[in-house]
Amino acid sequence: MAAANPAESLRDEASCSICLDYFKDPVMTDCGHNFCRSCITQSWEGRDTDFPCPQCRETSQQRNLRPNRQLANMTEMVKKLSQTSVRPKEENLCEKHEEKLKLFCQEDQRAICLVCDRSRDHRSHTVIPIEDAVQEYKEKLKMRLEPLKKNLEDLEKFKSTEGRKAEELKSETERKRQKVETEIYELHQFLNKEKQTHLLRLKEEEKKILQRITENVTQLEEQSFALKQLISEIEKKIQQPANELLKDVEDALSRCEKMKFPEPEAVSTDLKTGFQLRYPQQLKKWITKFGGFDWWMEFGRYTVNVTLDPETAHPNLVLSEDGKSVRMGNTGQNVPDTPQRFDCGPCVLGSEGFTSGRHYWEVEVEVGVGDDTLCLLGVCKDSVRRKGVIKLSPKEGFWTVKLWYEQRCWALTSPNTKLNLSEIPRAVGILLDYEAGKVSFYDVDNKSHLFTFTDTFTGKLRPFFWSTSEFPLRIHQAPAWN
Repeated sequence: MAAANPAESLRDEASCSICLDYFKDPVMTDCGHNFCRSCITQSWEGRDTDFPCPQCRETSQQRNLRPNRQLANMTEMVKKLSQTSVRPKEENLCEKHEEKLKLFCQEDQRAICLVCDRSRDHRSHTVIPIEDAVQEYKEKLKMRLEPLKKNLEDLEKFKSTEGRKAEELKSETERKRQKVETEIYELHQFLNKEKQTHLLRLKEEEKKILQRITENVTQLEEQSFALKQLISEIEKKIQQPANELLKDVEDALSRCEKMKFPEPEAVSTDLKTGFQLRYPQQLKKWITKFGGFDWWMEFGRYTVNVTLDPETAHPNLVLSEDGKSVRMGNTGQNVPDTPQRFDCGPCVLGSEGFTSGRHYWEVEVEVGVGDDTLCLLGVCKDSVRRKGVIKLSPKEGFWTVKLWYEQRCWALTSPNTKLNLSEIPRAVGILLDYEAGKVSFYDVDNKSHLFTFTDTFTGKLRPFFWSTSEFPLRIHQAPAWN
C-alpha cells in the first residue's frame, strides 16, 4: 500500500522488510529484492539449498547475495533527510519516545519500544519481541477459531436435519391421512363423525410438532448468524497488522471461549395420535377376527411378510418349502458351507432386511420338554458373525428374547434380564421401530408387552430365529390394513 506522503515513501524504500529498520549493508537476492545482510543471513540460517526470498518466496539454489552500494548510499541520504525534517507520526511508533514498537510487554499487554524496555515501568516485566507475540496470539486465535467453525458446522447439520424432519413429518402425515380416509370410506356409514374428530387431532399434532421444529430452526439460524459474525471478526483480526491485532486481543479470545450455545432439544416426529374408534354393535363379530380392533389398528399398519432365508440356515435346521417355519432336524443337511451360513448355533435369518420404518411380524412358539430345548426370536444386524461361537447380545448386534422350558424366559441384554411370565407365550409379536431404536416383543394371545430393547441402529437389520426344538417355529402373517 502507498505511504501517506513522499517522505514516508522514501523511508519505506530505504527500510528492510524483515527488521523494518533502515538498511544496514544492503544486499540483493536473485529475484531483485533487497535486505540487510544480517537479516537475510539469519533468515537462511540452517539451509544448504532452496533459499526462499522472504518477500516474494521465490527460491534459488545458491546463496547469491550481491551488495547494493547504490541503495546503501541512498539509505544514508534518507537518514540525514529524516533527521533534518519533521518526522510524521506513525502508528507503529511509541507515543512517548517516537521509537519503533519492537517489543511486547506481557504484563501490560501492549507494544513498547526499546527505550520503554529500559525504563523503570517495564524493568521487571516479561518482554518479548513483537514478532513472537504476534505469532503466539495468532496461534491462540487459530486454536479458538477451529472449535467455532466446528460449532457452526454442527449447527448447520442440526438445522438441516430439522428441516428434513419437517418434510418427513409432512409426508408421514399425508400417508396417515390417506390411510384414515380409506378406512373411513369403508366404514363411512358408521364412522363419519369419528373421521372428522381424528383428522382434526392429527392436524393439531402436526401443527404443534411443526411449530416446535420451526422454533428450533429459528434458534439455530440465530446461533449460526452469531457464530458467522464472530468467525468473520476473528479471521479479519488475524490478518491485521501487529499493532491492530494486539489491541483488544484478550477480549476477542474471551468472546471465543464464551461463545457457546445450548443444543436445541431434538423434536420427535412420531405422531402420538392413535385411533381409539368407537364402533357399532353389528361390527363386533367382523372386528373380532383381527384379534381386537385396537391391536389391529396399533400393529396392522406395520405388518410385513417375513420368510426364512435358506442360505443362512444352520445345516441342522429344517425349513419348510414356503419358508414360513423352521425346526431342529435329526441329521445335518447337505448344504454348501457359504460365508452367509451359520455353522455353530442353530440360527437362520429372515430374507427381509430393514433400514428404516416400522415393521411387525408374529411367530408361533412351541417349546418342547427338556433343558436343551429352547428358541430365540428377535432381530440382528445383517453383518453379524456367522462362523464359530457367537454371543447373542446388543453389543454384538443381536436384540433377542429366549424362551425356555418351564417358563424360563429372558431378554438377552448384558447381563440377561429375566422376564417373570406365568407361562411361555404361544405366539410372539415383534415390532421393530428403526428410527426410534426400539425392538419390542408382545404376547399376541393376551395382548401384553413382554420387553423392549432401546438402542441406536445402523445398517440393515434382519429377523433372527434360533431353535433347538423338534417342534417348528411358524411365522404368521399378521392381519394388515394397508
